[in-house]
Amino acid sequence: MKIERVVGLLFFLAMLFSTMYFFYPNGSDLNTSSQNFKTEEPVIIDSKTDSSNDTQFQNFTESDFDFFVYRAHILSSKVNANNLKDNINNGGFPAFIETYGDKQELFAIYVGPFLTEDDIVNNIKLIQELSESNNGEISRWKL
Repeated sequence: MKIERVVGLLFFLAMLFSTMYFFYPNGSDLNTSSQNFKTEEPVIIDSKTDSSNDTQFQNFTESDFDFFVYRAHILSSKVNANNLKDNINNGGFPAFIETYGDKQELFAIYVGPFLTEDDIVNNIKLIQELSESNNGEISRWKL
């Protein structure tokens, strides 16, 4: 039993050293590559910020982040709207409900939001099947 352990230890050490030999970087390569990055003059970073350099950042507005939704249904029952929303969510698409109309008595079911209109168009058949509607409408949804 002791001989098997000694042989196993020797085999393990031999594999470890051979792995280190093949995959460990050479010392000569490290010295030459580090010399390429040395600069002769030290780099001094000014802690004062220049206000004229603020134009390098691009400003975004909320309209830059418009998404697209598919309005699948407008229902009068909130229970039915929730059931249909859950059916769409279980099918793999995000869906939500918003009140709709002047009296806020109707509930619109939206599928999305999607980044592009093409995302909706490419999956329109599956979305219509899950939402049980063929008369939906694609519209922009702003943040």
